[in-house]
Amino acid sequence: MTTPTNKINDRITLIRKYKLLNQKTFSEITGVARSTLSEVESGKNRPSSELIAGIANAFNDINIEWLLTGKDEMLKFDINGMSKVEQILELVEPLNDSRKDELLRTIIEKRRIYEIEDFVTQLIQRNVV
Repeated sequence: MTTPTNKINDRITLIRKYKLLNQKTFSEITGVARSTLSEVESGKNRPSSELIAGIANAFNDINIEWLLTGKDEMLKFDINGMSKVEQILELVEPLNDSRKDELLRTIIEKRRIYEIEDFVTQLIQRNVV
């Protein structure tokens, strides 16, 4: 589930709504005052380390990197409860060694392409190109 949101307060609200919780219940679960949560969700205040830790401890399916940065997916696990790594391993395991090598080369090639695209984007942003 990728959701484009640039603000951590929006991501916290999204988690609460995804869990189908009101502010009172979410506050109790995460160990912060409801008024604190309300101020964070409205953007009035930034989340405290206690709130971030409370979310991490209460919801082990939430990707903390996504919570903090907005990068990657909101959920660590697929609906079937497997991590992304476990899902990839399950898909790759039945392949013969030749196909595994081919897959690895493709991944490395794609990674290089993304690195080049990122580099060019940075040059354009700096008005170098």
